Amino acid sequence: MRIDHEALLIASLHKAFSENGVSMDQVEISNFYVALKSKPLAIIAGPAHSGKTALVRGLAQSLSEQDDLHIQMITGHPWWAEGSEDVASNTELHLRYSTEKMLSIIEEARQPYNAHQVFIACLIQISPAELLSFFSEVSYQLQNGQIMKLGDTHLTEPISFSSNMRIIGTMDTNSFDWWNDDLLLSTTVIQCSQASDFPEPIINQGVMLDEYEFLQSCIRGQDAAYRKIYPVLRQQRQPLYSLLQVKATLRKYISSLDLAIDDVMIYLANSWSRLGNGLFHPSPDRNLAIALDMAITQILLPRAIDAIRSKEMLRDRLICILADKYPRSTGFTTSQGIEV
Repeated sequence: MRIDHEALLIASLHKAFSENGVSMDQVEISNFYVALKSKPLAIIAGPAHSGKTALVRGLAQSLSEQDDLHIQMITGHPWWAEGSEDVASNTELHLRYSTEKMLSIIEEARQPYNAHQVFIACLIQISPAELLSFFSEVSYQLQNGQIMKLGDTHLTEPISFSSNMRIIGTMDTNSFDWWNDDLLLSTTVIQCSQASDFPEPIINQGVMLDEYEFLQSCIRGQDAAYRKIYPVLRQQRQPLYSLLQVKATLRKYISSLDLAIDDVMIYLANSWSRLGNGLFHPSPDRNLAIALDMAITQILLPRAIDAIRSKEMLRDRLICILADKYPRSTGFTTSQGIEV
């Protein structure tokens, strides 16, 4: 019997979190892992001290054998500059530094001799400014697999963004509210659960996953996704019925609905390991239900956020579809009708 290293990695990381006093659901860990398989950019948003940085460090150290070289943890926003005498100059200097660090690791990742190694740049505690310049704008450019602008730098010619590169941002916020179509093109926004009363701990490195194996496990294309997920779906009766209902309900509110559905299928495909085991749950039915719940919450609903907030009938219809099987999607939809 072959060892499923992907499933073993997630279980090991969950154990390491528990041993370090971090109460984080294994589903949240699996979701972050699946998100990194599915798209090149990710935002982890949540209250301060909710384990965001710990999650990035823990998974990154389990994916890269040379974490001191290939994993860069960078202060996202110069919050320290707010109390300085020259806020503008300090902020500009910090942005230039962050941009150069990011460009350096992107350049290193795209070298042919590094093709089978994982590179991760994480911007810690970003503000909406970094969300725009390092994520929304980059996310839009990555439709072509290249970038021409990063941070405060306009390049003289575009450079390729290699498939072994990931950019992650953490954001301290009780409720993420900066959705836009450009951001969602190449970025998964993950909203963490409530804060816990502990400082960000150092996570012990658990089971390592071979970098080449991780990169080979990542499914990014529509055709590969459908080939991967088809054997799972054909064994179930109407497995995507709820997804089709949500699709029909949101059709007139999402400009590129087919692209969004393709993204959902890519996420679902990545929710199974290369050996065909569920990364959320060993039961295929439960794994599909959890993965669909995550995909609808993170991929479909944010694209129609303005309509969901403004139209009570739309919220009620979505809740009617989602309530029985998809708690996260239901919670997301319900929360949009609450006036703050």
